[in-house]
Amino acid sequence: MLRVKIRTSIPKYCIAKHYPNAVLKLRCVCRGEKGIKAFVNLKTPDEKTIIVIDEHRCPLAQKILNSGAMVPSAEIHKDIVWNIVCNDETFKNLMNALERSKVNYELISKEMFSEEDEITYREYMILKLAFERGFFDSPKKIKLEDIAKALDISKSTASETLRRGLKKVLKMFFEL
Repeated sequence: MLRVKIRTSIPKYCIAKHYPNAVLKLRCVCRGEKGIKAFVNLKTPDEKTIIVIDEHRCPLAQKILNSGAMVPSAEIHKDIVWNIVCNDETFKNLMNALERSKVNYELISKEMFSEEDEITYREYMILKLAFERGFFDSPKKIKLEDIAKALDISKSTASETLRRGLKKVLKMFFEL
C-alpha cells in the first residue's frame, strides 16, 4: 500500500470558496448519497471553528475516489493537499484520471507503508459494511451481531476484525 500526498488547486465549486482565508481540514472523504461526503473542520481567521458535514458534487474528489483510492484527509487553504491511501494499480489509475482531466497537480510524496499496517481485504470489507449500514452512526443503525450474520462469522470474530481494521485506518489517518 502507498501513502500519497497530492496538491491541487481549489475548484470553483469547493466549500472553501464560501470561507475565504479560512483553513479547512477534511476528514474521511467518501462517497455519499448525493455526491461526496466529508467531515469538515473549518478554522476562520478570527479563530472561530466551524464543523460541517458536507455532501456535494465535487468532480475532483469523485475522480480520486473513482480511481479506487481512499482519502483519509485533505487540507484546504490556498490549495488542496490530498492525503491518499492506495495500491500501485490505483495510483496509476489516479494519475491517468488526473492527466486525462487536465487537472493541475503536484505529487508531493509517495511512500510505501509496512505490511503490518496494511488493511486486509477482510478488514476492509467489514469496515465498509459497518460504515455503509450505519454501525458508526449515532444511534447505530445496525448491531455487531447483524454485521457478523451478514458475513457469516461469529460476533467475536466480527468485533476483533472490525477493531483491528479500524486501528489500522486510524493509524494511517493520524500519521499522515
